[in-house]
Amino acid sequence: MKIQQAKTNKDFTYVASLFNPKNNRYVWPKIQTAKQVKQNCSHTRHYYLLLVDKKPVGWFNIRLSDSKEATTGMIINRSFQGKGFGKQAMALIKKEAKKLGMKKLRLEVFVKNIPAINLYKKAVFKAA
Repeated sequence: MKIQQAKTNKDFTYVASLFNPKNNRYVWPKIQTAKQVKQNCSHTRHYYLLLVDKKPVGWFNIRLSDSKEATTGMIINRSFQGKGFGKQAMALIKKEAKKLGMKKLRLEVFVKNIPAINLYKKAVFKAA
């Protein structure tokens, strides 16, 4: 798995496709447009595609802070869930946050998203 920073309209369209109830019942807002996704990107909010064989399988973001503490969230496309991509993504997210100079990483997850919570615990994150 590799990561690529989301920069093109095609990238933003893919990310927006992940924000819908058919793909993930835990996301908020439920639906986003490519334009909204693009507007959310900034010098402190980085969006990335998760790629396998050069094809996107998911997305994550890293929101930076002056306190060197980053917040992240991720979505694996429903058709690719349960294949170990979330675990691989966690390692890449940690590496990217460190590369961006962050000392601490927080995760955002809905309390009812038990599969994600279990993944994060396996990746040695603590519930806050």
